[in-house]
Amino acid sequence: MKNKLLYIISLGIMLFAISCKKDILNKIPPHSLVEDNAIVDQPSAEAALIGIFVPLKSLNPSPFGANYISDGSQMVGFTTGYFRSFDHELEVNGYTTGDAWPECSQIINSANAVIAKVANVDDGKFAGNRKKEIIAEAKFMRFFAQYYILKHYGQFWDLNSQFGALMRREPARVSNNNYARSTVAESYDLLLEDLDDAIANAPEFNSVYMPSKLLAKAYKAEVLLMRGADADLQNATTIADEVLNDPNRSMESAYGDIFTKGYSSSELLFTRFMDDQMLSGVFSNVGSIVRMFGGIFQPSPLLINILDDDTRAPFYARTDIVNNVPTIRVPKLYKPNGNCLPYYMRTSEMLLIKAEAYARLNKKDNAITALNVLRVRAGESPLISADISDDDLSTVVFSEITKELALENGYEWFASIRLKGKDGRPMIFTIKPGVTSANQFIWPIPQKEIELNTLMVQNSGY
Repeated sequence: MKNKLLYIISLGIMLFAISCKKDILNKIPPHSLVEDNAIVDQPSAEAALIGIFVPLKSLNPSPFGANYISDGSQMVGFTTGYFRSFDHELEVNGYTTGDAWPECSQIINSANAVIAKVANVDDGKFAGNRKKEIIAEAKFMRFFAQYYILKHYGQFWDLNSQFGALMRREPARVSNNNYARSTVAESYDLLLEDLDDAIANAPEFNSVYMPSKLLAKAYKAEVLLMRGADADLQNATTIADEVLNDPNRSMESAYGDIFTKGYSSSELLFTRFMDDQMLSGVFSNVGSIVRMFGGIFQPSPLLINILDDDTRAPFYARTDIVNNVPTIRVPKLYKPNGNCLPYYMRTSEMLLIKAEAYARLNKKDNAITALNVLRVRAGESPLISADISDDDLSTVVFSEITKELALENGYEWFASIRLKGKDGRPMIFTIKPGVTSANQFIWPIPQKEIELNTLMVQNSGY
């Protein structure tokens, strides 16, 4: 009886700690590689789950920090400034883009280890539905990394392509390291499979740092938009509405409140947690968000031209005097204390998903209605559907995507490929004349992966 009482007390303490997500994320398991941790009960499973997030703690290089923002903005031509050495004109694009691969692989391997090991632990070792929740959260993080790989290293725009992502479903070891790429169609199916599990079994939303049912729904709407079949586009609008109507999150009443409130914004769905160790190094690290968007990267003439006199323009550039030198900063990202967050996902994106999906379904009125919600919030006059020709609709949608969401999570780059110009080709061909082939849309598979994985096939053009 005494042992049982002690177990109940310990479990209560542990569950209280789990509710304090910041404290949990501030700790790292004894081994940063999850497969090195024994998972025998709920506390050890919780520790291993947090281990999946370790790559998000990296500052430089890191695909999930400043680069998560800058890669997309630079590739579409929205920022000037130099940090990574890939070709901004996308004519070669084969230099330092491989650093994202190992970070994603670590997340995938850790998630696969948690999924496999937690499944084998007796259900009685977990309180309530926590076993299923942990597995669902791990599956979401596996999705998060594999989605990144598909978008950046796979031909995501072509459902008939063989060049999909590397969709490992178990930890990579010497014995199984040779693993073939999935097709693009197979990649989307597996990504959606993980999201559906998270929607069914992940916890309700309670933290911007951890996966939830609502977050998985938001990403499902985006993935369906990316895949882009007519049925996908219609389903994306339905799921986007479910996210927008969910009582756990709500849009801010003013555009600027999103960035003023930051981590506490009511519409933020997912970001990374900055612990004390990370914060101590942000000002000395050239790859941190505070450094890169506090003077290194500046809005390009292309971005400034699209913003024009929109009320959201001031959030993209501000000139501060630093040591008697004019320094251009990006207010929507820059915070004086250095605790700058990447906006992996926020609810406003759902309206942009609806607008783009309706535009691609030739439902112009619906598309304009969705855009006007964001324009009115920003203090802009509503667009009038009758004033916009069918040929100009994609350009209008891309312009509003830029004004609302540019320099946050790379969304503008993928939109420039999904949306078609008047010539029927992806808009990026018009935006950047140096882009002459779809081979330039994605990065080369890192040479190390090809050397270690004999089944890996390099992308076309590299």
